[in-house]
Amino acid sequence: MAVIRRLCALIRYRAYSNAVFVLILALVSWPASAMTGNSQEKCTSTSLLYELDQRDRTALERLLKNATAIPNSETILWKVDKDGAQPSYLFATVHVVDESLFSLRPTVLEALAQSKVVALESAEISRAAMRYAMAQAGPLMVTTERPVLSILDEEELRIVENILFKAGFPKEMALGFRPWVITMFLADSHCQKSKHEKGFKSLDLMVAEEAKARKIKIVGLEKMLEQYETMASVADNAQAAWLKASVKLYDRVDDMAHTMAELYRFRRLGAVWDLTRELAPDAGLDDQAVASLQHDLVDRRNIRMLERAVPLINEGGSFIAVGALHLMGETGLVAQLKARGYKLTAIE
Repeated sequence: MAVIRRLCALIRYRAYSNAVFVLILALVSWPASAMTGNSQEKCTSTSLLYELDQRDRTALERLLKNATAIPNSETILWKVDKDGAQPSYLFATVHVVDESLFSLRPTVLEALAQSKVVALESAEISRAAMRYAMAQAGPLMVTTERPVLSILDEEELRIVENILFKAGFPKEMALGFRPWVITMFLADSHCQKSKHEKGFKSLDLMVAEEAKARKIKIVGLEKMLEQYETMASVADNAQAAWLKASVKLYDRVDDMAHTMAELYRFRRLGAVWDLTRELAPDAGLDDQAVASLQHDLVDRRNIRMLERAVPLINEGGSFIAVGALHLMGETGLVAQLKARGYKLTAIE
């Protein structure tokens, strides 16, 4: 139970939750990863877009241009119409806490005010619900096989052990966690915790709090256990590459969160995969691993989310808030709803 209580601390601060994989996790939404370090440490961050501009402006221009070519990637709020039903809305979120994202847009608040139900990726936000999900997910998280010994070298393992220690775990527990669990620890920082403690919130939490204030029913498109099962189902080789890249780029976590907020404000959310590929080679992550992660963490979940969102849309008056990557592209919810005959209108 002590381990479960500590694991619940993974969730408590990073409201709704998804090093290079902050870019992915921030857009697909996972249960919160561990807050590491001292929240009193000085927080600074640099835009990766600025760095890329200084190093190779042509590459930056190509990245941003490619982002606009991804279907449905420049809109954060969609109106969904079905004959005979009250309109529903799809809202793209980003799961980082940033000073530049301090409130919901007026159009979003207006859509919320018209809604009868709010659907988040997971509605299991009480501490009791989190503990229960963690207890169920235990076999997915731990192992006696010590996989990290065959994945990480001594220096990488030392980094992981120190991060776990700062999060309140014995260092030796690094040997008992499966790779995807350790990656969750590496996807957050003391700066995110510090911003949370200062009152800043993720967009998802803002939506949830607004819904509660308006006494709007909140439901989840996924169970927390299903999210853990998705993470655990990632192929072993992709998990290994994911972990090694996260260790290598751990000191850039805050820069990536900063950049994620920028991409969201610029409405260039589709740039996330190209930016991942810009960073990934130096971290030992190839295109095949990136494609595998995209398929497992986004595309497969889109199918599940769609099937659970459709009844809400058919009923009418739903406000569906999910990570931005779930809306865009040919396999995104927007394209799939259009294919089913729903009328979608870009609001913002």
